[in-house]
Amino acid sequence: MIPRPLALVISIAALTGCGAGTIRVAEDDTTATQPVALAPTPAQEPDSAAAPQSDTLSAAAPSEQGYAPYGNNRTLDIRRIGQWTRTGIGESRRLVIRDANGWAQFWSELGVGEQPVVDFNRDVVIAVAAGQRPTGGYEIAVDRVTQSNGQLTVEVVERTPGPNCMTTASLTQPVDVVVVPAADAKSPSFLERKEIRDCR
Repeated sequence: MIPRPLALVISIAALTGCGAGTIRVAEDDTTATQPVALAPTPAQEPDSAAAPQSDTLSAAAPSEQGYAPYGNNRTLDIRRIGQWTRTGIGESRRLVIRDANGWAQFWSELGVGEQPVVDFNRDVVIAVAAGQRPTGGYEIAVDRVTQSNGQLTVEVVERTPGPNCMTTASLTQPVDVVVVPAADAKSPSFLERKEIRDCR
């Protein structure tokens, strides 16, 4: 057995011979079977940290960038030209008018006064007619217009009077006409919704 003072001298000598008390890990030693790492290596960092980061960025990008969801779907501002119950249009219609000639022809059929000016370089006119109704109390309206990838979607609501509603006995022809900034929209579609007015 080595006496205690001698063991202490041997330990100090061993440490001094190895670099004055510092321990270094050999980075070039290719024969090491168990590599020592105090922090993740750069090769491991992208696998562990980048994947969650990219998920977070892709989820946050639409709101941060101001992009609308569902393929650039955006709601258009509606400027209502007029909504009438007695017109010259006795049949149901769903129209997107893109030029001055079509607008002049429709307005002359409508027969409700002086024709408003529309800039067809940037706007289109949307006109919806319910057709002839037996009494008053019927209404049709363009409720919402959206544009997505060149597709114009017009949501139309038709309201009919409920059994307790007081109505006029004369024939009516409800029409709604609006303008939206969508001159580049190519293919329109109409979504219909019907409501019964409650007059209790």
